[in-house]
Amino acid sequence: MSKILILGGGFAGIYTAKALNKSKFRGLDIELISDNNYFIFQPLLPEVASGTINSSDAVTPIRQMLKNIKFRNAEVSGIDFQKKEVVIQQGFKKSTHRISYDQLVIALGQVSNLDIVPGLKDHAFKMRSLQDAHDLRNHIIGCLELADVTADNKLRNRLLNFVVVGGGFSGVETVGEIKEMIDRLIPYYGSLVKGDVKFHIIEFANQLLPDMNKNIGNYTLRKFIKNNIEVNLNTSLEQVTQYKVFLSGKKTIDTHTVISTIGSSVSTLIKNLKLKLDYGKIVTNGCFEVEGYENVWAVGDAALIPNKDKSQMLFKQKKIAYAPPNAQFAVRQGKLLASNIINKISNKALEEFRYSSKGSLASLGSRDGVGKIYFLTVKGLLAWLIWRAFYLSFIPSFATKIRVLFGWMVEYLVPRNAVMTRSLKSETVSFQNFKKGDIVFEEGMIADGFYIVLEGSFKNTFKNTSDGKIFTKFYKKNDHFGARVILSGNRRTGTIKALEESKVVKIDSNTFKILNEHFIPLKKYFSTYVEENFRNLNK
Repeated sequence: MSKILILGGGFAGIYTAKALNKSKFRGLDIELISDNNYFIFQPLLPEVASGTINSSDAVTPIRQMLKNIKFRNAEVSGIDFQKKEVVIQQGFKKSTHRISYDQLVIALGQVSNLDIVPGLKDHAFKMRSLQDAHDLRNHIIGCLELADVTADNKLRNRLLNFVVVGGGFSGVETVGEIKEMIDRLIPYYGSLVKGDVKFHIIEFANQLLPDMNKNIGNYTLRKFIKNNIEVNLNTSLEQVTQYKVFLSGKKTIDTHTVISTIGSSVSTLIKNLKLKLDYGKIVTNGCFEVEGYENVWAVGDAALIPNKDKSQMLFKQKKIAYAPPNAQFAVRQGKLLASNIINKISNKALEEFRYSSKGSLASLGSRDGVGKIYFLTVKGLLAWLIWRAFYLSFIPSFATKIRVLFGWMVEYLVPRNAVMTRSLKSETVSFQNFKKGDIVFEEGMIADGFYIVLEGSFKNTFKNTSDGKIFTKFYKKNDHFGARVILSGNRRTGTIKALEESKVVKIDSNTFKILNEHFIPLKKYFSTYVEENFRNLNK
C-alpha cells in the first residue's frame, strides 16, 4: 500500500486527489489535508462581496467532493523530508500529530503579501477568502450608511471614494462588481446620488488586464471611463494610511476603502522548508518533481512549473514558458500529476507538462465582459455570458453549480440586499499608519479601540464637559490613548490628530475591556492613570 499525502484543498490538490481516485489503481492510500473543510472558488469572491451570490454558494464541502478519499481538516506546521512525515495541528486545542507518507504532493497555493507597500497590510482589504469578501461587503455598506447621514463633506468624500489596487483579472472584476452593487443600492439612500461615488483603479502596467492583448486592455479602459471609473495606468502605489493613498507623481486620494488584488507569496511554512524557490515559487521539473527531493511533488500556485508549450511564455526574460497561476492550468496539472505518481510507483516514464490556454475572460460588471477564446476576441454581453458559463464549468460540484446558477437568476430579478452582517472574525489587534494631519478619531465617535504609539506623535484636543474649556494633550512613542472613554462607556470627547508620520497598534474595545477587567495590575494602572491625567477635565 502506497500512502499519498496531498497538502492543500485548492484546484490543484482537489483534482490530483480526484484523478488518483478515478484511476482505480490498486494499492493507493490517498489522504488530503486542508485548513478549511471546503473548497473555495476564488474567482467568485468579488460576487460574494457584491452580494450577487451568497457566501455559501462560492464553496463546496471537500468531503462531498472527495468520496472514498480520506480528508483531514488541519493546519500543516512542518514537513520532515528525512523521516517522510508531515507535522499538523488538529482539533480545537491544536494538538500536534505526525503523518507519514510515501508520496507527498505540496499544493498549498499562495498567501497575501501586502508588505510590498507601506501601510497596505494595515489598511487594505484583501480578496482571498470568504472572510475577506464578507468584511469588504460589510465595510462598503457601512460607508454608504454613514455617508447618507453625515453633514461633514470631507468625511462624506472619503466614505464614497473606493480604491482598487491592481488592474489584472481580480482587480477589474472586483471594481466592476462593487460599482454595480453600489449603483443598485444608491436609490435606497435618500441623500446620495451615483455621481457622489468615485471609483479608482491603480495599475503599474501601461494597460488594464496586462496579461491580455492591447486591444482588450483598451476596450476595458474605454468601458471603465464611460462608467466613471478613474483609471490610473503607469502608476505605482507608494503608501497607504487610514484615510489616504499616496501614488507616484505625488498624487493622493482621500478614501476609507482600499482593496488590494496584488501581492502574493508562498506561505511562511514553505519558506522555512528551505526548498529551492524562484519567482517566489517552488522550483519543479516539467513532471512536477521538487528539485532535490525524492517522491515530493508540487503543483498549483505554489509551484514554478515549466510548460513545454512555448506559446505560453510567462517570464520572457528567461525564454522559458511557465504555467500561469489560474484554474484551468491547475486542473490540468492535477490530472497529469496523478498519472505521473502512478507511473512513478509502477516504475514507468513520467510525462512533462504541456498545456495551451483555451482563453481568458473577465467580467466588467453591468453584464459586460471581455476576453479571448482561442484566437477569438469577445466583448460585451456575449463575453459576459461566456464568462459566466466558463466559471460555472470549473466549479467542481454539481450541487454548487446549481446554487450559483440559481443565485445569478435571483440576482437578475430582485434588488440587492443592503444588509450588514457581523463579521465571522474580528480583528482584535491591528497596526495603523498615519500621515501628518490625519485624524485618528473625532469628538462624538464611538470608542472603538485603545491605541499605543509605536512611532511619531499625536495631539489630543478636547473640551471640559461643564464649561467648554479646551484642553490639549500630546502623545509620543510608547504613550497610549483611548482608554478613558472605553472604560467610561461614553463617546469620544476629543479629537486626536497625527503631528507627523506615525504608527500605532490598536486593540479593539472589547478585547481591551477584558484585559482590563481580568488583569489586575493593568486595571490598577488605568484607574490611577485616568485620575491623574484627566482630573481637570472631570472637574
